Amino acid sequence: MNGTEATRPDPEAAAAALRGSEAARAAAARPRAVPGWLPAVQGLLCAGGFTALGLSLVESQLSGLLVGVALVCLVGLLGAQWLGMHHGGVAPWFAPRGTRSPWQSWGLPAAPLVVGLLAWALFGPAGGLTGFGVVAGLVTWARGLGQVGKAS
Repeated sequence: MNGTEATRPDPEAAAAALRGSEAARAAAARPRAVPGWLPAVQGLLCAGGFTALGLSLVESQLSGLLVGVALVCLVGLLGAQWLGMHHGGVAPWFAPRGTRSPWQSWGLPAAPLVVGLLAWALFGPAGGLTGFGVVAGLVTWARGLGQVGKAS
């Protein structure tokens, strides 16, 4: 006996595995469209969270409240991002080649960082976080609008 019999699945187990993989493939092939309200919610939560965080550095009397608002917004943003990524059943890391311009893939996501760094240099940490938050919210909203009605 060479032990190969122990690794060979029985026909029922093999059939069940094939049915499971076919069901997963079929679900991935029919992703649902991204809801129209999701980009606005993501953009507002992103802008609100980082803006509140930036303003908390300026307004000392309300800093505790602003940090709390920032945390609620940013945790909500994570939830909204998860919802958007997993709504269609498949969440690829990168778009396939040729489906998105380099500007959409690299330039647009870099805009909040550039604005945030410039605002940080001009206005300090509060300006940097606020600038980053507002532009990141706008970029999140704009990128999400491109997915509305499309399968994710």
